Amino acid sequence: MATACIINRYHSYSDRGAFVQKEPVGQKFIDETLIKVGEPLPCWDDCPPIVKAYDGAHLELEYKDKTYSIKVGDEQLIDEGILSQNYGVTLYSLTTVKVLSTKIVYKGGWQKGSTVSQKLEGPIGEGEVWYPNGDHFKGDFHLSYANINGPAYAADGRYEFADGSYIERAWINTSKNRKPEFWGLNGVFRVHHPDERESVAMFCGGRRYGLELYLHKSLWRCKVKEWYADEEVIRWESDKPERIDMNVVDYELDETSRVDCVTLNLTVKDYGRDYRVEQKGGKYTANQYDSYVYEPSTQVTVFLPNGDSIDHFGRSVRQFMPYDGYVTYHDATKGMCRSELWENGKQKKTEPWKRDKRFAKSVEIPDPFGQGKVRAEVWRDGYIEYSCGEWVYKGEVAWNCPTGKGVLTGGEYPHEGERYEGEFNAGRCHGHGIYVNEKAGITQDGEWKDGVFQEPHAPTAPVTLHAKYGRKEWSVYSVGEWEWKEEDLEAKIGSLSQYIGGLKIARIEQDCITLTRYDRTEQLAPGQTVSFYQEVEGREWSDGCVYDGTDYQLLLTWKVS
Repeated sequence: MATACIINRYHSYSDRGAFVQKEPVGQKFIDETLIKVGEPLPCWDDCPPIVKAYDGAHLELEYKDKTYSIKVGDEQLIDEGILSQNYGVTLYSLTTVKVLSTKIVYKGGWQKGSTVSQKLEGPIGEGEVWYPNGDHFKGDFHLSYANINGPAYAADGRYEFADGSYIERAWINTSKNRKPEFWGLNGVFRVHHPDERESVAMFCGGRRYGLELYLHKSLWRCKVKEWYADEEVIRWESDKPERIDMNVVDYELDETSRVDCVTLNLTVKDYGRDYRVEQKGGKYTANQYDSYVYEPSTQVTVFLPNGDSIDHFGRSVRQFMPYDGYVTYHDATKGMCRSELWENGKQKKTEPWKRDKRFAKSVEIPDPFGQGKVRAEVWRDGYIEYSCGEWVYKGEVAWNCPTGKGVLTGGEYPHEGERYEGEFNAGRCHGHGIYVNEKAGITQDGEWKDGVFQEPHAPTAPVTLHAKYGRKEWSVYSVGEWEWKEEDLEAKIGSLSQYIGGLKIARIEQDCITLTRYDRTEQLAPGQTVSFYQEVEGREWSDGCVYDGTDYQLLLTWKVS
C-alpha cells in the first residue's frame, strides 16, 4: 500500500487585509486503496469532496459545486473559512489536498550511451524526483566519466519534504542503483522548517537516522531527537509513563572545512551519562580520478562514557548501542577493535579482535637494528608496531621503547621470517639475544651492542670490496650498450641498494660475508666474486606489453692484498 494524497490543514493570519503568516496545523494521509471513484474522499471531517476520477497520476474532486483537477506533485486549496476576527486580525482555516505518486517518479534527462570499458547509463542534466511520501527533489544530475560503472549522483538540488520543510542544497545517491525506486537522500544537512526553525539532521536512503539537533539562538534552548528509519526513538522513565528528553551539553557544527560536507559534533546527556556523537555526511569521499567528484555518504562515531566508541555508516546504532547492520566496535580497555554484525539488537557475527591504533601512541623510536629512528605505534601493554607492521615487539617497555627482555618479530614485507629474542636497551638490540632469518638461513646467537651483532669471528682488519656496476637502457626499437663504473668500498653491515635494490650485507666473518636480497642468500669468500642482476621495466602499451626498461648488474669481489 502507498499514500496517494495528503489532506493538509493550515491557519492563515491577516492583519487589516495584509497577509501575516501561514502555519500547518494538521495532516491526514490517504492510502490509494481507499480512494474510490464516485465516493467521498476519506479522512475529511464533514461534507467531504466526491472523487470524480483517479488514475494514480491525477485526482479530480467535486466540492461545493466546483471541480478541482490536481496532478501529481501539486497542492490545491479546496476549502477556506474564517475562524475569528478581532481588532482587524482575521484567522482563516485552509484545507488543501496534495496528490502524491504511489512510487518514485523521475522526470528529466537520461544518458543511454556506453563504451566497451564504461557503462554510462543513468540520469543526467536537470531532473525532478517525486516520492510516495510527498517529498520532492529538483536538481542537476551528473554522471562520472572517470570510473567504470559510476559514480553517478544528483547534486546541487533542493529537497522539499511533505511537511513544508526543505534542504536548500541536498544530495541523493544514485550510484548504487540507477533505478529511481532506490534513490534516496543521503548526508547530513541543515533543514529549514515552516515555523522558521532550523535543524541539522542525517539521512540514509531517504530516511532520518541518528540525532537531529534543533537550533535556536541560545544554546540552552537547543533540543535533540533521535531517529531510526524515520521513527522517533522515545525514552521513558522505568517507573513512570513519562517521556524523557536528552539534554544538549554542547555542540559544534562544521559546514566549511570539507567540500559540501556537514559535520555535527554533539555532546548529550542521556540517563545522567554524557555521550559524544560525531555525524558527518555529504559528498566528502573523493573519487580517485577527479578530486572534484565526490560520492554522497554518511559516517557516524559514537563515543561511549567508558571510553569505547562505535563507528558505522549512519544507520546501524540505536540508543547509542549497535542495533542493525555492521559496526566497528573499539574497546578502550583492550586497545582492540573488531567488526560486528547485529540484527534487531542482537549480535549475530563478529570478526577477530585486532590492534586498534586509535588507542596507541604514535612516536619516533630508535631502529632496533640501526642508528636511525623509525615511526612506531606503542600500546599501554608494551605492544609496539613498527612502520605499518614491518616489525612487531612484545616485551618490557620504558619511555615508549623496548627496554629489558622482549621478542621482535618481522611482520609485513620485507621482514617476514625474521625474529629477535633477547635483551634491549633504549629501543635497540643490546645484550644477549638470538636473531633468526629463516629465508636467508641466518642464525646469530650472542652479544649485541646498539643494534649490531658482535661477531665472535669478525675480521681483525677492515674488509675491502670491489664493486663493478653497470646499467643498460633498452626499448622495443633499440638496445643500448652497457655503461660501467668501478669503485672500492669497506664492507659494513647494512644496505647496498645504491647498486642493486634490496641488496644488503647481513653478516661479516673472517672467511665469509653473507649477502641477502629478498629470498636469495649468497656467501662471499676472500678473493671470490658474486654477481647480481636487476631489470626495471618502464612504460607499457595498452595491451600490457613493456615498451622500455633499464637493466642493472653488480659484480662484487672480496679484494685480497
